[in-house]
Amino acid sequence: MITGAVVALGLISTLSSTAAVAQPAPAGSAPDHAHAFEPFPPPPDSLPGIDVSHHQNSIDWTQVAASGVRFAIAKASEGTGYIDPLYSTNRAGALATGIAFGAYHFARPDLHPFNPIPEADHFVDTAQPAPGNIVPVLDLERSGDLSPAELTDWVLQWLDHVTARTGVRPMVYTSPNGWRDRMAGTTAIADAGYTMLWIAHWNVASPTLPANGWQGNGWRIWQYSNCGNVPGITGCVDLDWYDGLDLTPIVIPSPDTEAPVATIATPTGVAGPVTVSFSEIVHGVSPDSLSLRLTASGAPVDATITCASQAGRQVDCQAGNVIVAVLRTADALVPGQSYQAIVNPTGTVTPIVDRGGNPATTAEADFAPPTEVEQASPAIRYGWRSVSSTHAFGRSYVTEHLAGASASFAFTGRTVTWYTVTGPTQGKASVWIDGRAKGTFNQYAPSMSFKVPRSFRHLARGDHTITIRVLGRDGAKGAADTQVSIDAIAAGSKVIWTPELRLGWGRARNANASGGDVAVSDLARTTATFTFYGTGVDWHTVMGPHQGRAKVYVDGALRKAVDNYASAPATAVRSIGGLALGEHELRIVVLGQARPAARGAETSIDAFAVIP
Repeated sequence: MITGAVVALGLISTLSSTAAVAQPAPAGSAPDHAHAFEPFPPPPDSLPGIDVSHHQNSIDWTQVAASGVRFAIAKASEGTGYIDPLYSTNRAGALATGIAFGAYHFARPDLHPFNPIPEADHFVDTAQPAPGNIVPVLDLERSGDLSPAELTDWVLQWLDHVTARTGVRPMVYTSPNGWRDRMAGTTAIADAGYTMLWIAHWNVASPTLPANGWQGNGWRIWQYSNCGNVPGITGCVDLDWYDGLDLTPIVIPSPDTEAPVATIATPTGVAGPVTVSFSEIVHGVSPDSLSLRLTASGAPVDATITCASQAGRQVDCQAGNVIVAVLRTADALVPGQSYQAIVNPTGTVTPIVDRGGNPATTAEADFAPPTEVEQASPAIRYGWRSVSSTHAFGRSYVTEHLAGASASFAFTGRTVTWYTVTGPTQGKASVWIDGRAKGTFNQYAPSMSFKVPRSFRHLARGDHTITIRVLGRDGAKGAADTQVSIDAIAAGSKVIWTPELRLGWGRARNANASGGDVAVSDLARTTATFTFYGTGVDWHTVMGPHQGRAKVYVDGALRKAVDNYASAPATAVRSIGGLALGEHELRIVVLGQARPAARGAETSIDAFAVIP
């Protein structure tokens, strides 16, 4: 048995090559001149190969195989219409002799600068890559007038589309100087998961690799000469080394008959997502094939699904190469309720399948959120005081004044405007966007003004969250209060009169509280709402000289009025029981009233606990 390395030495012993240049001509092109040079020894543990096109004319593939060539990559297409006239012949000849075979596409972004998809489709339709073939290759040697950023986007679109159609990630062919000059040395391609590099670097002992050594992935194929001599081929042919003795890593795998397996990770809190990881790439993820249900009734829970590829990029759940699916509920999970996440439930019309069409095995995961939640839990919905005014956008606005109260709004776009109220009762607020401080704003003014804009521009494209925090500080000496008000929010040019705000009460340190602090409000008509599944609920609160009165409603009906005043600080549990087992809504309404002896009128939330 003659090893690949020995055969390769025999091949390159008669090699003639063009002089090394910055960027090679297209693979398989005819050289302008040639001269002999002293060959370098082959890389350790490597296999010899060639790449060809119609420039090699008719090839005797039997002789090529007998010479020790282990793989061949042939030009299939160029642009959107050209087909190499010898591609089909070369494919049949190489495969008939047992040579591993692949195809490459000569990219023409200079002719089609803004839409690479037709080129990708033309290549796949022409090359028809199949299991057992070498993965598709993009030969990048032209850029036209595209900038490096534009060409990078072009290449990624081509690669992504071919990946979507074939189920495998293509290889990229380039040279060190070509990548530097056309792509500005970007690592974006390798970072996107296209880790297979075919490097063209001639007449050197080892190739120079672009993009930080292709982000540490090295080279898979090295085109070390553009003019070698191989039996069975008349004239020059490109010579290559494969890094390794097993071609499996660059070969399209055969379809399997094994069903993909789904692993379900359930949340531990009330707001975490359900994450489903698949053992291989799948398609067809939809609300029909992946859902969240109530365990007892089987009723579906409103949720959205997003999917990601192996590289972590978001992909289409139905047609993309999905390896992870994340299911997020529209609202917080209900404490006391039981849930079931299920993959490919019985009777699914369009199941989740792998690339071979094998349906994923049905998987189920039962879980329940915690039945006791602290005051900052997403399971609790807080409300600020609503104030009616004909001067406001929606004829009303909301307001709070205790330090630590907050209002958050999620939006998409590059500009957001908070419309507020200024006046003698207004205090100071800080504004944060995506966790970054945007400034402190003094809302005080001698007289009331409405629809006052606070605008924030030049944000990055995409999703953002603006948070307005009450500082609990006067805006001026002698100010009547420290209120901060929200009238409307504008995302871009659209003014939303009643935005869906995530509101929070003020925060107060309290040594008697379970977590060391409580949510607190003393403005009349502010609310705290808690939805639960059970026969009752315990409201953990605190008592003391600053505490006042509140009313407690269950499912819209008044259940009790409470007075949390005490001469000394203490904890208290306000229980409501005897309800029918099921889902209920507890609503606490602050009255803003207290006994004459009280030094405040606060209502505090420490925690809620569900009674089964």
